[in-house]
Amino acid sequence: MAVVLAAVAGLVFAFPGPKPNPLGRLSTEQADVVKPSKSITLGSRKQEIVRTAMSFVRTAVTGRNIPGSWDLVAPEMKKGLTKSDWAKGENLPLFHYPALFGRWRLSYAYSNEVDLQVALFAHVNQRRPAVFDITLHPVHQGPRTRWLVASILPTPTEGGFSSETSRNQMFEAPNPPTASLSARWLLAPLAVFALLPILLLALGVRRWRGARLYRAYARQD
Repeated sequence: MAVVLAAVAGLVFAFPGPKPNPLGRLSTEQADVVKPSKSITLGSRKQEIVRTAMSFVRTAVTGRNIPGSWDLVAPEMKKGLTKSDWAKGENLPLFHYPALFGRWRLSYAYSNEVDLQVALFAHVNQRRPAVFDITLHPVHQGPRTRWLVASILPTPTEGGFSSETSRNQMFEAPNPPTASLSARWLLAPLAVFALLPILLLALGVRRWRGARLYRAYARQD
């Protein structure tokens, strides 16, 4: 037994364990703590965020007015592109879809990021929409903070959008007649009534001259 213990002790002495890595020691420095983003309610920002997202769809996603979408996009989405590059519409970080109708729902809202799921329909009888995730970031512009589009990605599912629910038209109907045209139509009867006394006066003068000429002619007879 003593021989075995001596042999084990000799092996341990001959083959010592690995030395501790000095870099692996516990640090006494304060670690960086990653704080999770704070969930928020959109509140008064809701209208601006939805309007920006839908305007981005109308201009950039449909391709109808790509230059007009420049001011709707956050700096990280147009990084490395000039305004003229963006206006050309080539190799842009977005997806095109010929949308005519659209619906949206809030996916999540944090203090530094808001995500909307947007369902787009290309025609009235379309049953399955094309769904995209549109992410917006707050961008400070002087004293004002605007929510601008930071990315758009297709969603592989319908996102819970039902084909039976109402769909908002992406493009407004033709504008009604202008107020100036309506005013002209309203002024037409007034002009007639304004000219009526002048017309009656002209007829009266004509009759008076006619009667005067007739009396002069009668005296000559």
